[in-house]
Amino acid sequence: MMTYTAISFAPVQGFIEKSRKLRDLFGASLILSYLSEKIAEAVAKLPDCEVISPALINVQEGMPNRILVRGFVDRNDVSNALSDAWKEVLSVCQLWLESNLDFAPEDFCWAQEWEKWQRYTWELFWGQGETSGAAMLDLEQRKLKRDWVGINWTGDSSSLTGTDAIAWHRLGQLNSEPGRALTPLEKRELESFYCQLAWVLDNPDVNRAKDAPSNRDKIEGRYIATNERLSIPELVKRLVTYEAIAQQLGMTPLTEGFTDISQKREQWMGWFMGDGDEVGNKLKSISDDVGQQAFSAAMREWGQTFKQTFPKELGRVIYAGGDDFLGIVYSSQLHTKDLSSQALMWLNQFKQQWQTHRQDINVSMGFIWAASRVPQRDILQHCREAEKLAKTKGRDRVTLRVVFNSGQFVQWTCPWDWLVILTKYHDRSGGQNWTHLYNDWAHLKSRHSIRFHEVKHNPIDQDLALAILNLYFDALDPKFDGLGQEIQKKSEWKAIVGDNSPGSIVQWVDDLVQVGWQLCSNT
Repeated sequence: MMTYTAISFAPVQGFIEKSRKLRDLFGASLILSYLSEKIAEAVAKLPDCEVISPALINVQEGMPNRILVRGFVDRNDVSNALSDAWKEVLSVCQLWLESNLDFAPEDFCWAQEWEKWQRYTWELFWGQGETSGAAMLDLEQRKLKRDWVGINWTGDSSSLTGTDAIAWHRLGQLNSEPGRALTPLEKRELESFYCQLAWVLDNPDVNRAKDAPSNRDKIEGRYIATNERLSIPELVKRLVTYEAIAQQLGMTPLTEGFTDISQKREQWMGWFMGDGDEVGNKLKSISDDVGQQAFSAAMREWGQTFKQTFPKELGRVIYAGGDDFLGIVYSSQLHTKDLSSQALMWLNQFKQQWQTHRQDINVSMGFIWAASRVPQRDILQHCREAEKLAKTKGRDRVTLRVVFNSGQFVQWTCPWDWLVILTKYHDRSGGQNWTHLYNDWAHLKSRHSIRFHEVKHNPIDQDLALAILNLYFDALDPKFDGLGQEIQKKSEWKAIVGDNSPGSIVQWVDDLVQVGWQLCSNT
């Protein structure tokens, strides 16, 4: 009787979502891929075991954390592989810090804290069955129970998480006396720790922490800013992107830094994040091993191709782990309006590019057009929220969100083939017509002709909003002919808007006007 084993570990989303900078996010993705690779390699060496999914386990970048094996795998073998790989990552980073910072060996009082993170960071989940589907179902059922014990953290909190203690060489000493405030000397040592670390990472050729300048303004802080305070896992995410540490671990190095992106932050930039829809359900529907391997290989190959072929004049892809990806649109040659136009043209053809993997699976994306002073941490959060909104509205669509320096935003969610409204109308009539539309719509709202809520039991009227669509977009494309009449059918509106209610339809038109004016108007 054949046995299948399904393996996964967590937290994945939580580990990534705590990222405040691109380097954090890339480092988190790097660590997750590394751990998955080590588990797959260990399992592949077991007798009578073959890794079915993911395919291409010899390619580290973009390794998913869900592994399907044909054969019996003992849970302890998987647990040991995960523990050993994570222990190696932490040990290399800890040793590098203790070897490169200018403190006496006895000053490092944090060994116990590193050991806690080694033991309690990851949950391992493991399921088995006579078929691949049964093994995956068993895995999902086991994931309903937790597999780890949390730690009661003490000491100063990280500026990001609010619960994890700040990583510095006297961390363990402080935690032995909970509730005690730092002395003036300890505060200076804490500041010295991060100044030295930032200096050494920025200057690998100098590599002497004691030569770090006392003036923090002279330290660029490409890896770590001198005023940052990170927990141990946050610090590790940064360190694994450092070439010397990545090479020691055998990780895929970060070949290109993010300085160029930081230098372009004085202009509006586009950020996009997306992944395949219901990939787990798709895998469950594939009953044979060959199909599982083919699907995994196709998605992983697509991710590699997408990252390599993304037009450099338009920006770059930060990572593409098969069906999930993150990228940035920026340019030093294009004006903001030209850049937004090029970004929309690229978005309009993205679905066609996605389908080159020839798998029956759709994709949802969040696209953020962010002003120059929006913090990077906030932008990444907006990316996650926009992608999630695209999925909750029905999947197979994109959410475009324009974020201003104030933190306010406007957004519009539509199926992929409806992006043509933005691109064709902009090309055919010019950006000035978006200003006409925006002004007409604003005037109707000011006269309360356009309502989003019932007023004194007067129902929301969607007819005027549909008439506006007809007036401006009817002649754009055959699919928009008779827009107000033909798409009033409830089922068709739900497919477009995500809801059948008149309020949702009017709000969708309002979102279109707001986003279209921001991205396409030349005013």
